[in-house]
Amino acid sequence: MKRTTTRRRRAMADFMTDNRRLFPFAGLLLAGVAIGVAVYVLAGTHITHDWGALVRVTGLSGGLAGSLGALWNGCFGSISLLVGLFLLGLWPCGAPFAAATPMFYGLSLGLTEAYYYSLGGAGVGAVAAVVVPVGLLNGALLVMAGVESWRLSVTLSRRLLPADGGSQEPLWPIFRLYCLRFLLFAAGAVGVGLAQVLLRTLFCELLQGV
Repeated sequence: MKRTTTRRRRAMADFMTDNRRLFPFAGLLLAGVAIGVAVYVLAGTHITHDWGALVRVTGLSGGLAGSLGALWNGCFGSISLLVGLFLLGLWPCGAPFAAATPMFYGLSLGLTEAYYYSLGGAGVGAVAAVVVPVGLLNGALLVMAGVESWRLSVTLSRRLLPADGGSQEPLWPIFRLYCLRFLLFAAGAVGVGLAQVLLRTLFCELLQGV
């Protein structure tokens, strides 16, 4: 029993050590959500009305063409941010911007949640059914992608510093792994888009009533 507990503690410690950067990035995402809610509460009525027209999620009851269009719309934003993070990772000065990307997404998510909460019970239902699940999945992808982008950017910046001592570790294996992980993130974004289409179809009546 003691050996099993010790192994679990070691596994947890190893996980925390290997993924310690995930927690600050997740904190930035949550901070962005809080800021987005605060901005919506403090903003004027005309601004909140315009934002509502921009982020309103409608139900899906059409055929294949409508579903494909919804899938494209659901994936476009996340994939665009992933492409931006990928390019930032190739820039030695891109680490601060990579860290800010989850906060930027959290800001938009917080604004969207606040808008739906302001609509009453139907809006709360829409948040619980569609907005929060999709937002959390996309947020998790962007947090992991942000960490990868930050890591490669810092690695490249260290190569340019004299104090690095001219590290001879080849960059090609690092870059190959970086590309593979971002391909997985892109596949995950498509999966989240499919989940969003499914949720919008299942909760079509709820969303149409908002």
